[in-house]
Formats: sequence, structure tokens, C-alpha cells
Amino acid sequence: MYYVDTDAEDTLGLTHHYRGLRHRLWHSRFARDMLKLHNYVRAYHSAPPLVKSRRLNKIAQSYAEYLAATSTFQHSGNQLGDESLGENLYMVWISDGQVQTSPEEAVESWYQEIAMHDFDRPTYSPETGHFTQLVWGSTRKLGVGIAYSPNGNEVYIVANYYPAGNIVNPGYFESNVLPLIY
Repeated sequence: MYYVDTDAEDTLGLTHHYRGLRHRLWHSRFARDMLKLHNYVRAYHSAPPLVKSRRLNKIAQSYAEYLAATSTFQHSGNQLGDESLGENLYMVWISDGQVQTSPEEAVESWYQEIAMHDFDRPTYSPETGHFTQLVWGSTRKLGVGIAYSPNGNEVYIVANYYPAGNIVNPGYFESNVLPLIY
């Protein structure tokens, strides 16, 4: 599980600077693990591996922090230049205490939508949009953000993709969302 205790006693005498460094290292590990999981799943659908993008990471992190600060859960409409980004969101909350999550939970949640995707008649559906973006073949870059609500009982994960998937033009789903290979 991934958890950062921002209120822990500073028994090592670390300064604010080092706490920030510790948080950046934690976020870097989380983003690295998200990338590995994305590429693992994508390989089963003949989709090329993604590369991490610092720019997309910053966009995703900023939006995750916004969601956590405002306790809202809605897509951002973020863009890279004039182009829309693909986006998957994941949120977990508990009524009391510090919530925990993992990259595996988020990716598994999105991937489970495969059960509702019709490979014989592929098209966009709100019920399968996370799955189809996850394995979209022409997407090349990934950015990840994660943020906790101020009281720690909510966590928000944002994954941004470039180029965006879920393009509804004729033939796009057939060529970008391929069935499982065994």
C-alpha cells in the first residue's frame, strides 16, 4: 500500500525541504509502478508500451491535488497545447482514518471494465471508457498524479494519456482496442 504520513513526528530532524524530497520520491515510485502496470496490461492487448511524461505528471498531479482539496470527482478536460488528454480517475475514501490504495487497485478497477466491452462491435461506452483508454494502441505517453484530502480519508488518482484514446471515428476502436492475446 502507498501511504505518506505527513503528520508524523519528525524524529530524524528532517527539514521541510527533506520532507518534500521524501514525498517526491514516494510519488516517483507510485508513478513508476503505475507505468509498469499499464505496460503489463497493454502487452496483453498488443499495445506498445507507454513512456512516462514529466509534463503529463505535472498536469495529473495538479489535478489530483485540486480534486483532493475540493473533494470533487469529475474529469478535468485538461489539454496539452490544443489537444485534449485522455484521462482515467480513481478515488477511494473511508469514513474515518487514513485511506490507503495502490497502483494495482486503480489499474485493476479500470481493467475490469473489459467484461463489458464488446470486441465484436467495438465503440465508446461510458461503462468501458477507462479500460479502452488503458489499452488504446496509439497512446504513447502517461502522466500520473495522486493526492490525499486534507484529513487523509480520501485519495485521488489521475492518469493522463497522450495522445488521447476513445476516438469515435470509424475504425478507431477496431484498430486501437485489441482483444486479449494468450
